[in-house]
Amino acid sequence: MLISCLIAAAPLLGATAADDAFALRASHVHVGDGQVVLDAFVVVEDGVVKSVSNNAPRGVRVVEVDGHIAPGFISLRETLGAGSENSERTRKSTPTADLSFAFDPTSPSWKGLVAEGVTTVLLPAGSSQIAGGQAAIVSPAAGEVLKRNAVVTLGLSRSALGSSTAPTSFAGLYAHLGEQFDTAPEGSPLADAKAGKVPVMMRAVTRSEVSRALDFAAAHGLKGAVLGAPEADDLVDEIKASGLGVVFESKAAPASSKDVVKSALALSKAEVPFAFTSDAGSQGPLGMRMQAAACMRAGLEAGAALRAMTADAARIAGVDATHGTIATGRAADLVVWSGPPTDLTSRVHSVYAGGHLVHSAHAHGAHQ
Repeated sequence: MLISCLIAAAPLLGATAADDAFALRASHVHVGDGQVVLDAFVVVEDGVVKSVSNNAPRGVRVVEVDGHIAPGFISLRETLGAGSENSERTRKSTPTADLSFAFDPTSPSWKGLVAEGVTTVLLPAGSSQIAGGQAAIVSPAAGEVLKRNAVVTLGLSRSALGSSTAPTSFAGLYAHLGEQFDTAPEGSPLADAKAGKVPVMMRAVTRSEVSRALDFAAAHGLKGAVLGAPEADDLVDEIKASGLGVVFESKAAPASSKDVVKSALALSKAEVPFAFTSDAGSQGPLGMRMQAAACMRAGLEAGAALRAMTADAARIAGVDATHGTIATGRAADLVVWSGPPTDLTSRVHSVYAGGHLVHSAHAHGAHQ
């Protein structure tokens, strides 16, 4: 399917056309960067946020919503509806692959995720590839590809090793990948990653895998994040020095989930950005919020948990100029919750993507 067809496809949930300008008024507006504005108006114009303030706007229709407003959640790994399109099975390295072609905006699988407040996801390559291609940032809420060639995905865990096909060892993996980076032609994905123009997402799970990934990133000037790293608390100083973030896998095993909680607290204390995956295919649409809630039960502040699902996720993916916070000029991806967005008892009333209503659970919270 051509990418132009994907972008032109109708939004997944039959979005209602947005007014040129309107405002939502709520008792609490969670900006996404830790701030909460009380009794605030969020003014939306042409699909983006124009202002957030306590002052009633003039000349636009104001809609009172019963609940809290927060940015749409951002998942840094989700493959719902992708089928096998995001995983090349015959070659270990396909760095130029455009993973936006894996996005099927018409897949009904997205509905549950959007209904839980997730408006933006990263579509990555499978973990069995060393250089799996260029991940895409997509909006299942709007049914659009937001950014092609957004993140270079690298598989640096045991999952990328072959049993009978090269590379069969980490030495072989790094020799192969290092050669690819060293010889990458100007303008290619790996060259752009090396030049700091495009972030990377390096999957590494065990402590030794993460340590090797950090060394490789330093040697090649890579920025972005490590995907996995449940025991990141053992390497907080090294991760902070690298300038990389961490993306925790929501489908981690119970034992690893405990490690994730411990690591999230350590990274938060060290002011290292981290985010989560949703992995709704295996965890269900609540998976990301449940992982964040587990971290909060262990002492993570609610603001930090929300940042991990919004502002910090956008920062790691390199889309923080347009997504992740409710601020002037950012996309009007807004979720109206019955209560605080990090509280598992809160429910989604309505979801907006680019100023369009794409999901409504309660008519009284909907923008008509």
